[in-house]
Amino acid sequence: MRPLSYSQIDQYLSCPLKYRFLYIDGLKPLEKGYFSFGTTLHDCAEHFFRIKVPPPPSLEKMLEYYRLHWRSEGYESVEAEENYRQLGKEILAEFCRIHSADFHMPLAVEYQYTVNLDGVKLTGKIDRVDKLLSGELCIVDYKSNKDLFSAEYVQNNLQLSLYQLAVEQIWFLPVGELCLYHLRSNTAMRCSARSKEVIADARQLVLEVAEKIEKAIFPACENGFCPCDFAHLCPLYRHKYAPPPQLPEASAVDIPRAVEEYAELQSRKSEIEARIDTLKESIIEYCRANSLGRVYGSEHSLSYKEVSRSGYNNQAVRDLLVPLGLWDKVSELDKSLLEKYLETDACGQTLKEELLALKEVVSTSPRLYIKQFSADNDS
Repeated sequence: MRPLSYSQIDQYLSCPLKYRFLYIDGLKPLEKGYFSFGTTLHDCAEHFFRIKVPPPPSLEKMLEYYRLHWRSEGYESVEAEENYRQLGKEILAEFCRIHSADFHMPLAVEYQYTVNLDGVKLTGKIDRVDKLLSGELCIVDYKSNKDLFSAEYVQNNLQLSLYQLAVEQIWFLPVGELCLYHLRSNTAMRCSARSKEVIADARQLVLEVAEKIEKAIFPACENGFCPCDFAHLCPLYRHKYAPPPQLPEASAVDIPRAVEEYAELQSRKSEIEARIDTLKESIIEYCRANSLGRVYGSEHSLSYKEVSRSGYNNQAVRDLLVPLGLWDKVSELDKSLLEKYLETDACGQTLKEELLALKEVVSTSPRLYIKQFSADNDS
């Protein structure tokens, strides 16, 4: 069974098919500027804390490191890249100001781990682990998202849950805090450690995902990131994004026109159904008020009937069959089984008549039956 990281698990939960494209088929996504920017910021945060002895690097040294390790892949334009570069300098300056003032040596930086969960290897890399004054641990994960996440998001974040699971299993030290550090605003969003129940649920989720991957269950699941870089391979988007050679052979139906016609008809469907219901109610009311079984138009007639659905009085049938030891034959009054039993030789005529006498109308509903007639036949 292949090792799993949080990123892989998160990708599978988002879209199993994209997981397959990335981690089994080995397809490469397109480079994107915001990913390059986030990686650069992560590298700088790591460099700031990865020192053997205090003090941490000065702002000047951090800016030089930033310049040398800048990643240029994926930006839409030179101007966009320069805007990101300037933003990064501002973020880094504030990061250094905050963490230089009360600098403390972390317990671990970019800590690589592998733990075994019932045969499934869970791997990952934790950005930072601090030791609190209480002696408990604080797990910190850097995020370069544009917007600050909510407290609820932090409290329910699966990545932090898996990090806590790994740290406590490896070091046998209790985790006291979990933190998502929002780099763009230099805001540390903290919450208390997960309960044993939450960790157990996270563990079970890993095992469930691993089992589905092992069984090669990779459906396409639409989500907020669709369409992705593999839209031309996805059954939900391939018809729109695949180049012509990869599309199926031409159909006798003009598919784009068929799509538009179908959509138009669907949009009218509710309107038509609502009108049908209104007419049906009016016709039934008219038939009832005038004691009519059929009404006529110029080309069609409508027959009106009250259709009954019959059934059996459950308790009465039970009272009749239990003393005879026959109740189990109708399986808690399964109507179809009872009807079949009535047709067998095992059911005597007397019992059959007694059972049929217990048959009653369960419900009635009005029905209209359409019939088209010719000009010389108006019956």
